[in-house]
Amino acid sequence: MTTGRAGRAAVVAAALLASGCTPTTVTQIGPKRPSRPADCQIEMYPTTVPPYPFTPIAKARTECDPVRRNTCVEQLRWEACRAGADAVVGFDESMHEWTTFIEATFVARGPAVETEAGACHPICSPGFACENSQCIPQCNPPCGTGEICNRERMCEPNLGNPPRE
Repeated sequence: MTTGRAGRAAVVAAALLASGCTPTTVTQIGPKRPSRPADCQIEMYPTTVPPYPFTPIAKARTECDPVRRNTCVEQLRWEACRAGADAVVGFDESMHEWTTFIEATFVARGPAVETEAGACHPICSPGFACENSQCIPQCNPPCGTGEICNRERMCEPNLGNPPRE
């Protein structure tokens, strides 16, 4: 009989494969972190965010039979350990025919740290783009000559600010 952390990890992996969940797709969006043991403690915040500073590190998507939703949540937990996360937040669940899809974000405790020159951390909100370590609002359609995009994503006259290239 296998014992210890490696044995538990093998049992978890085998159970997930047998459960009918397809492999989870994980996309890195923040600083890469070392993997944690497969049975690490992961906090789950399906509809809220943690009550502490955190850094988003990856997005994940899994799918499974609706009857086995809990195994998909466990698959997210296991992948979060592999990604070095401390918590999984913001579940976005949907169904198509006989498949449940769950998308979520993996986060790490602590404030974001700059990993490369000019990068924005935390990442910019939708509607903003990172330029020289600052989140700049983006207007759609883009502003014309002599205008600047404000934080409300509205074009306004550029009063004395040098034009951006």
